[in-house]
Amino acid sequence: MKYTLVIITVFIFAVLFLNCKAQSQAQQIINYNSLIIGTWISEDDPDYKIEFTSQGIQKEYVNNELQEEIYQYSIIPSCGSNSNNGFDVFLKRQTNIIDYTCDIINNIHTDSNGIITLSITTESGQLDRYIKQ
Repeated sequence: MKYTLVIITVFIFAVLFLNCKAQSQAQQIINYNSLIIGTWISEDDPDYKIEFTSQGIQKEYVNNELQEEIYQYSIIPSCGSNSNNGFDVFLKRQTNIIDYTCDIINNIHTDSNGIITLSITTESGQLDRYIKQ
């Protein structure tokens, strides 16, 4: 009897824990969709900027010149072969139906000085950091 009670208790805590993570992921997606709007300057290369619009368009600029490639973006819980693990939030960027990338948004953070940073891990594992303009 004690063994059954322990298993039921562990199961209930596991379900509650997974539900909290899923809600947290859903809330992150809602927050990131509004926070990402704007222009971001690369910490590694101040001449490189990306702009996210409220219409789901991402533009890239080098030396303040708009680059040819323009992407549609979405912030989603799973992308391509990356399944929904209940935690990661993906930035899907695509030029057409076939060609897309699935990067992970690590965080959008406002520090104590009001500076907003965007941290992305690309599909290739590179860490990209941006500061909101």
